Amino acid sequence: MKPLVTLTGDGTFRAPSAEEVLRLDLPDDPHLAALLRIRALLGDDLEEQIATRLYLPSALGLDDTDHLLPATLALLADTTGDLVSYGWRLGTGTGRAWQHARELRERMLDAARIALLGYEGPLMTSALGPATLAGATFLQSGERTLGDPGAVRDLPMLLAEGLVEHLGVMAERVPGARQHVLLREDAVAAVHEGRIPTPSGRRRYNPVPAPEIGVLWRILMVALEDYGLGPDSVTVGVGADLSLLRAAREAGIRRMAIAPRRLPPLSTDAGRALWEGIAEACDDGAVLEIVVDPRPGGNLGPELEMMLETWRRLGHSDADAAGVAVIAHTGASHDLHSGRVDPSAQPHTSTLLDEPALEALLRVAPSWAERLAA
Repeated sequence: MKPLVTLTGDGTFRAPSAEEVLRLDLPDDPHLAALLRIRALLGDDLEEQIATRLYLPSALGLDDTDHLLPATLALLADTTGDLVSYGWRLGTGTGRAWQHARELRERMLDAARIALLGYEGPLMTSALGPATLAGATFLQSGERTLGDPGAVRDLPMLLAEGLVEHLGVMAERVPGARQHVLLREDAVAAVHEGRIPTPSGRRRYNPVPAPEIGVLWRILMVALEDYGLGPDSVTVGVGADLSLLRAAREAGIRRMAIAPRRLPPLSTDAGRALWEGIAEACDDGAVLEIVVDPRPGGNLGPELEMMLETWRRLGHSDADAAGVAVIAHTGASHDLHSGRVDPSAQPHTSTLLDEPALEALLRVAPSWAERLAA
């Protein structure tokens, strides 16, 4: 039976504290400890109609190189760089921070062999998408990658090659896993709307049209399809813009991650058009993956209720939303989306998911599934 709802995380998981390691009798290796806890939480479906999607955390927040941006950069094929005073720079030569990010990824893959021994089920890898990478990184000149169209065009292929290599290693370490990829485009709205500042801070980079962003996504999708991952095994964050939604559909993206709190209300013209675009995409076979903050005060209940209320006002029933996936997230990317935080900025460990957040998501799942079954 097809699950009514699938639960997963955003690709991050704060490393267990020393107190948690002692209380839960976890190994001292933080990568192994984190994976064991994620498996304990998401390694088995809750019940027949509530599925879970286990994920390999890309960031534990152990140091400045243990976040999603450097973890993604460590994936780029044949690419070097380093962490400098103004951010992560692509260029000749591999600096210490860049090398350390690669080592952290390798340690997580090593931990997967032990923590996920005998595991059979979905296993997700998370990375930042090419539009966000373009806005979050710099070139040797000090200019953002976004300012060099040639460098931007190279990003999706470099990322695809690195992802394919990573997935191949993961298939060896966890042979029973069904691979899934989450591409987080946290800054796609800022790139598309021209809100990324130049190094001087006195102006903004030109907006990148949605069709051009769609081309970047299509390059990635084709490369992953060639590896063997079809559209049902790749989730892409597509922002909250109708033109980006259309670009995603034209790029062959079937699973679209959308944060309800970013969507304009149905009462506005823009909101009506976007919501109708979402409904049309779902009618054509697209699958929504809803990004929510399940922590206390994160407004999980109101966000999901708002989704269903809007769905009903568009003429659908609650049951029409069955099959949705819910991605736990701390809400940190909302600040990137709105432009309050520069995508190149070093994130705080508070932006990472932790065990209580995933537990909160698991607690609300039965009532959510009951609504979808009605």
